[in-house]
Amino acid sequence: MRWKSEGDRKEHVTIWIDKKNLDYLDTLIDNGVFENRSQAIRHAIRTFINIDKGLIRYIENTSSE
Repeated sequence: MRWKSEGDRKEHVTIWIDKKNLDYLDTLIDNGVFENRSQAIRHAIRTFINIDKGLIRYIENTSSE
């Protein structure tokens, strides 16, 4: 087994998702967009982070004023 570096490690989390959102994810999976729910949720989180990656800088800048 290859040991992953600290930056490559994944953590297990449990979340609650509205049924309508879960149904939508399942539709994407059924249509071959994603292989499974985990992959779809990781994609959603990466997308959110990429869109909002300036948010922390904004918060830090406004809190230091």
